[in-house]
Amino acid sequence: MYKLAKQYATLTRISNLPTCWTNVLTGCAIGSIAASEPVAILPVVVLSIIISLFYMAGMALNDLVDVKIDKEQRPDRPIASGRISPRAALLSIIMLFATALVLLLVYFRHCIYLALLLAAMIVLYDITHKRFSYSVVFMAWCRALIYIISACAVFGAGTREFSTDIAIASAVLGLYIALVTLIARSENRQQLDKRRWLSIAIILLVPAVFALSLPTTVYPCIIALALLIILSRAALLAFAEPPRIKQAVLTWLACICLLDCLLLAVLASPVSAVIAGLCFAVVTLSHRKIGGT
Repeated sequence: MYKLAKQYATLTRISNLPTCWTNVLTGCAIGSIAASEPVAILPVVVLSIIISLFYMAGMALNDLVDVKIDKEQRPDRPIASGRISPRAALLSIIMLFATALVLLLVYFRHCIYLALLLAAMIVLYDITHKRFSYSVVFMAWCRALIYIISACAVFGAGTREFSTDIAIASAVLGLYIALVTLIARSENRQQLDKRRWLSIAIILLVPAVFALSLPTTVYPCIIALALLIILSRAALLAFAEPPRIKQAVLTWLACICLLDCLLLAVLASPVSAVIAGLCFAVVTLSHRKIGGT
């Protein structure tokens, strides 16, 4: 039973789940600020479960779609190795998507259309990512929609202030994910040499966070500096000889939590920012046990 559970954990890449939780926390913070209310625990917990189910379904579907390629290039993956059958994987994907949608209907019915859009973006990315480079747009929307769904879940109808904040945050996160995905998907050295310069653009996204609000305390600036240093180290991994892209991508994935930490700090949500910072540490440590890519 333990071995099977570990295979499903590998299939669904659960080591990355805290990045989804911090996305939810940030989206809820934006919605709560717009509603002039403190961040409530229940919506964050329920939404984190829902988004986790969507994420795991998407990761499993990714392996199911890529099973032929994985048999040649990554034969150790759960489906490619035969440790999980394609039928069992498909059943788990359907159950994960269905459970997420049912929970959303029960708790946040007004977000169901956004959730269906998220499911569509997940499926579109998984079935097109090996064929078309523009599929990174679908991946970017997958992450941006977590902010939007979370904010709408706790706020409901939008206002101008709400729309501006969520637009800025979603744009920053979406661009971050798109750039990381483009570099990670480089299929040969020539393509990588062209794309690894995008790691500089990733670093330049950090100051864009301050478009939400100018900091009135020093700690957002400290977080921004720490994030810049870590992202710079990831860029150096991409430019190393030979390039250490896998390590760089794992760092960029973990830094999603730090990006949320910075956003929360700028939004004056110190407790939430601390939680996001802790999630960064959890993801980094989890990657040692369960691969995040």
